[in-house]
Formats: sequence, structure tokens, C-alpha cells
Amino acid sequence: MATAGLHDSELGELQRRLIILRVGLLLVVALLGLQLWNLQIREGPYYRDLSANNRTRSVIMEPARGLIYDRNGMLLANNVPSFTLYVSLEDVKDRDRLIDQLSSLLGLDEALVRKKLTARGSKQLPRKVKDRLTLREATLIESHRLDLPGVMVQVESQRNYPSGMTASHILGYVGEVSPEQLEKPEFADLHQGSIVGQYGVEKFFDQLMRGQAGQKSIEVDAVGHEKRTVVVEQPHAGDNLYLTIDARLQKVAENLLGEETGAIVALDPRTGDVLAMASRPGFDPNILSRELTPKQWAEIVQDEGRPLNNRASQGQYPPGSVFKVMMAAAALETKTVTPSTSIFCNGGYQFGRRVYHDWKAGGHGSVDLRHALVHSCDVYFYHFAQRIGMDPIAAMARRCSAPGGFVVVAAFAIVSVSWRPAACCVRMIVVRSTSLPAFSSFGSTKSSSSFSW
Repeated sequence: MATAGLHDSELGELQRRLIILRVGLLLVVALLGLQLWNLQIREGPYYRDLSANNRTRSVIMEPARGLIYDRNGMLLANNVPSFTLYVSLEDVKDRDRLIDQLSSLLGLDEALVRKKLTARGSKQLPRKVKDRLTLREATLIESHRLDLPGVMVQVESQRNYPSGMTASHILGYVGEVSPEQLEKPEFADLHQGSIVGQYGVEKFFDQLMRGQAGQKSIEVDAVGHEKRTVVVEQPHAGDNLYLTIDARLQKVAENLLGEETGAIVALDPRTGDVLAMASRPGFDPNILSRELTPKQWAEIVQDEGRPLNNRASQGQYPPGSVFKVMMAAAALETKTVTPSTSIFCNGGYQFGRRVYHDWKAGGHGSVDLRHALVHSCDVYFYHFAQRIGMDPIAAMARRCSAPGGFVVVAAFAIVSVSWRPAACCVRMIVVRSTSLPAFSSFGSTKSSSSFSW
């Protein structure tokens, strides 16, 4: 009997244990089911989006920049296909190692690569590391792509100036948008690596010529390399630009200057169109449109010849004999002289203890107002300038920029009785009387509209 009671007791204990085990298993299954519901139903959308982001990437498609032509349709600036290196930060596990690899393969400056990868911007968009890759460099990257996670090579259009230095100060150059520019409203729709005009008409008409970027969604593998394209939003090219410049006349003007420092401006007197605007020394916009190292940029800006200065529009020069026209008008209006008023020019005019010489040694002899203008007699206008006075001359100079005509001296500090030496800055430039840019019109490839400036 004792043995039977012991067996019943052991059986009851075993049954209790089985019940506890069953309850434990049910609780585990219930917890797993609850977690499965949480992941699949409650958190499902979040993980689906996360999975899609790990599978797809957004890539910016840069637009083709508008072309630039002269007045006769000669091409001055176009675009050529080129390879551009991008890095998708989402697929880079070891950034330092990748920087070392890219620097070693392409001979890039490590600090510059690091700066590009750490610049402010969306991490979902690939970062531009280097443009204008050579075919050898692009092939080198592709041959090592398994060792370079997140690295991709895109074919894009790059700015090109077929005539090199010709009209460089007019055309200007392009470059990557800077962090400072990205803070400004006019660049709000751009991103790191976008190309914008930095000088000349490239800068002035940048918003018209830059176009609108597109975007494509691509499916990538485990190391971030493209497998297939999912969705594409095509970019829109920028508007073309037509200048009043005559490229052939521009080359003639630049050849006349040669290696001399100076400027030549040629206008159409009937319309005021600028046909040529040459300045020397110049620069090659193809070089400046590439990415320069700080050392290369310093060499350009510190050049004693100041090649970036457009001497035709930025140079400060005395107006010279052109100003005699205004002095003659002031003299006639104040009745200081008549057209027949004559003096004898002996080649010099004494003012105080100094003698101011005429350009013609020996002088012009007896000259009236007409001959003084025709032969540009300095002594004649030296003589009557004192009689006219400073204020009437200044007033006539200001009136010469009245609306409705063309100005000869468009921007200068006019000397009058209230003149302060520190404010005197005479500038010689011929432009339209409206003081608007001399590049008079541009056309669009998207419509037949034209605009006048």
C-alpha cells in the first residue's frame, strides 16, 4: 500500500509539472504572437519604409547648362560629357578607410575628400567627390568597385569653352556652389555639388541657364552598387543665351592687345550694342571651371597682372579727350565761347608755376572751337576751363547721362566746388543710358520669346 501511495504522489507531481510547462509554453507562444502582431501590424509601415530605404537610393541627375552664342550664332560655351565620382554615405561603414582608398587610387587630397563627405547636407543624397574624371580614373574606380562600398561613377555634362581665353571676362566661368551661397535664397533649391555661374554672364544669367535638376530612384545591392533603375524624373536643360558680342571682332580686339595690359571696347553707335569687350591679361575659363586646390587659386588671385580683373568695366582711368565734348558744350551754354572764338596754341599752358603741355609738340597754332575738337587741342580747353568754372562743367557732365540718349562717361565722380579728394574716382566706360547690362538679349530653346536688357 505504501508503494502504491508513493507512485500516486510521484504521478501527481509529474502532472503538476506538465501543467506548469504547458502554461509556460502557452505564455511564450502568446508573447511571440503579440510581438509578431506588433512588428507586422503596428510597426509594419515603419519597417517597410526602412526596408525600402535600404534597398533603394535617390540619385540627383544634373541638368545640362544653357549654351552661349555670339550675335551670329557662333558657339561660345557648350557642354561635354564627363565622369563624376559620387559617394553614398548610407553605404559607407568605414569612412576613414574609404577616404584612404580614394586618395590612393586617384591621388586626391585626403583633407579635401574628408571635407566633401562631412559637409552639411542630406545624407540620403550622394556626395560629389570629384568631377571631370578621366577615362583611366573611371575605369580604375569600376575595377575596384567591390572594395569601394557606396562609390558610384555618373556620366554628366561639364561646361566647356571651345575658344579658350577668347571673351573670358565676358563669359566668366562656373564652379560648385559654396556653403555660403547655399545659405542665400536664390540658391535654396540647390544642393552640395551643384554647378553655378561664378563670374561674368555665367553668373549674371545663372538662374536662367542652370536648368532644373532631375532625380532617379535606383535599387542597390548590399554594398550600395546600382542594380537597376526604379523611377526616373528627367532633368530640364537651361535656357540658351545670345550675346551682342561678335566673336570674330572680339578675337581681333584681343589680338591687337596681344601681351599688353589694357582694354578695348567696340560699340555699334546705332544701337549701343557691345560688339567686342577685350581685356588683358585674361584667363582660361576651362581651368577655372574645374576644381582648383587652394594653392592653384592663390596663384591666380595673387598674379601681378590681375587676370580676373575686367579692365573694360572695372578699370579706373581718366576720361581723357572724350571729356572735351562736355567742356565744349558747357562753354557754349555759359557763353564763355562761341564757335568762332580762337586762341593761339603754342604747345603749353602755364597754370601757377607749372606748364601743362599739349599732346602736340610746338602746338596747333590759331584754333577755334571746331578745330580744337577736331585736333583735340589740350591748350584750348585748359585755357577756357578756368573761365567756365568747375560747377558748370560738372552740371553738363551730369546732364549728358539724361534718359533718351547714350552716355559716353557712364560712371565717374564729377569734380565740383564741393569736391572732396577722397571721393574722386573717374571711370571710363560706354554703356546704354539706362545703365543696364550691355548684353542686350537672350533667347530660349523652349519658346520663341526674347528679352531685352
